[in-house]
Amino acid sequence: MADVKSGDIVVPGEQLCVIEELSPSYGTYEKDGIVYAAAPGAVSMDLKERSIKVLAPDGKMKIALPVSGDILIGEVGNAYEQRAEISIVRRNGEDFHSGLVGEIHISNVTRRYVKSMHDVMRTTDIVRAKAINTHKIPTVLSVVGPELGVILAKCSRCGNPLTLTTNNNMFCLRCENRETREVANDYGQLFGLEARPDLAPRRRSYDRDDRYDRRGSGRYDNRSRGGDRRYDDRRSDRGRGQRSDRRRRN
Repeated sequence: MADVKSGDIVVPGEQLCVIEELSPSYGTYEKDGIVYAAAPGAVSMDLKERSIKVLAPDGKMKIALPVSGDILIGEVGNAYEQRAEISIVRRNGEDFHSGLVGEIHISNVTRRYVKSMHDVMRTTDIVRAKAINTHKIPTVLSVVGPELGVILAKCSRCGNPLTLTTNNNMFCLRCENRETREVANDYGQLFGLEARPDLAPRRRSYDRDDRYDRRGSGRYDNRSRGGDRRYDDRRSDRGRGQRSDRRRRN
């Protein structure tokens, strides 16, 4: 049987029941098969739906924890080598003032290899992510997908909003610092920022002769040696000596 009954007052983290008895709903979450209270309030059980809730003292429902597939927006509070913590402020387009913190692991950022989380997001970045677990703390997030990722980033040197150039490359218009982020396909649009592909770093171009020399081709060409006639003379001398030796043997 459940550890509590309807009407009991509980506090966050208090055990309510096991998942086989009742499913978590508003104001609760599940961890390792046990349902806990996610907020203070009164327990409400629905035996017909086989669910358990925690209600506010006035009988109103507490905000439910995110479920898998919810689109969440938040600010990066801490960024470590392998993960980042996100303070969630919006859920499915609505304000979400719950103090809930989500977590993004580096494996849920992109399908390509990333060495450090600092290469894809940093503290104070605004991120749009998707929840990939249900009614659990912490909420596990993913930014894999074109519409997910950083939607606003600030320069780590001067704090000015970064401008997107190409792909995930960022440029600071104030101090000309360059950084990288894993951005959403609408980066900056909600904040009035426009992409500036003309500010992308340009690759150095080489003419045909430069590429020829850099590959090391033609290293025995007399021209590549600056017209060194001594090199040609030595080849001629070796050729005359070999012919003389053949005549003497004959």
